[in-house]
Amino acid sequence: MATDIPFKAVIFDMDGTLIASTEADYLAWKRLFAEYGIDLTFENYFPLLGKKSADVTKYQLHLTGDDVAEALQKKLVYFDEVIAENGIQLIPYADVLVKSVKQYPVKMALATSSRKHKMEKVMKLVGLLSYFDVTVSGNEIENGKPAPDIFIEAAERLQVSADECVVFEDAASGVQAAKAAGMKCVAITTTHPAEALQQADMVIDSFEGVDFAQLCQKLK
Repeated sequence: MATDIPFKAVIFDMDGTLIASTEADYLAWKRLFAEYGIDLTFENYFPLLGKKSADVTKYQLHLTGDDVAEALQKKLVYFDEVIAENGIQLIPYADVLVKSVKQYPVKMALATSSRKHKMEKVMKLVGLLSYFDVTVSGNEIENGKPAPDIFIEAAERLQVSADECVVFEDAASGVQAAKAAGMKCVAITTTHPAEALQQADMVIDSFEGVDFAQLCQKLK
């Protein structure tokens, strides 16, 4: 089976790729922005997808120092409240793909712009956290997507080279980050249209019926 897979590692983004968290995330940000007198519309929220939370508070709310940490803590509380009310859902068939990858001799990482607390809470809720060999969160790296830092860090923690990795992403900034890291990238159109994801090596509309080994062969 080892000869079937031309990669040594798979790196998954979380929000929008594995977890249908866009609405919950938007509602949490909307509540936080309201505290600063800003009515955050979904249109204005959309470009923030994939960005580090700290960067959003710095550049959108113009916060610095301790105010950033305080705002981020509030945002986490709001997010927890939203998912407590509404639950959290997987992207359809994302769990099937993640579990299928485990049958192959490849390592798996989760690389998300979300903070560690949010990542662990959400992934435990959907029962997928244990499938990943390593995780990298937005608060563990200096530069957020589209900078390649998070994917480079994931590869280093997995002890593989960039050209041995394939990344699954949903956001244009994430695709840019994966390509800047020197990795192959598969983009799924859960949050962005295909035309916004053209930098990816492959664009898919759904995880349904995806055969991991066949997909990898097409990426070679």
